[in-house]
Amino acid sequence: MRLSHPTTAFRGVAAALIGATLGLVLLSGASAQAAAPTLQQLRNATYPTPYRASKSITLVDGKFDSVAEHVNMTFVDATFGTLNGTPIAVVHTATNTGGSGVFSEIYLVDGSLKPFGPGFLGDRLKNVKIQIVDNKILVDMITQGPTEPLCCGTAPARQTWELQNGALVRTSQTFAQIQPPAPVRPAATGNAGVDATTREPASGERALLLLAVAGLVVLVRSGSVARHR
Repeated sequence: MRLSHPTTAFRGVAAALIGATLGLVLLSGASAQAAAPTLQQLRNATYPTPYRASKSITLVDGKFDSVAEHVNMTFVDATFGTLNGTPIAVVHTATNTGGSGVFSEIYLVDGSLKPFGPGFLGDRLKNVKIQIVDNKILVDMITQGPTEPLCCGTAPARQTWELQNGALVRTSQTFAQIQPPAPVRPAATGNAGVDATTREPASGERALLLLAVAGLVVLVRSGSVARHR
């Protein structure tokens, strides 16, 4: 039985350790590359915008405010998920440009922190909720119906967004069907199913009515007898 030289065995162990270390380094690098951005990174990222001449806004702790440019942007929320196998975040922002409008927009951000967007959701929305389902971004909201003013939207709606050729594209918007309120019927009293305006008089009321009629008959007859005398 031949024994390996100690130097040869040491070299084999060293090579195995080096290979394992390189594998861990490569795996760590791949994981870091695929990792979704953190909430802290998103609250301090730079986002493209049409509201400034520079075409970008850099948030600081979720806020940007330029009095001179009349532009105010606020980080509202972030929804995390996977899109086409890549961990991503959908960022919801709200921007005011000095008027009464508050413009809601979304951005798609991956680990590179390069946002895709913006995707314009609407003005003065309420109850905005975002989901990532089947490689699509679903946005539920309360917005303005076809005949409602911008100030006072009450219509539930859903928008669907997709990433197409590097652009964030809205592919649909649908409004929920709202059932009209049921007609209000007059409240019934007494027996069930009998309208209060057509109900039968109670037994006590009938007795009083009969007595009144009898008294009236007596009075009429008394007057007639008196005239004949």
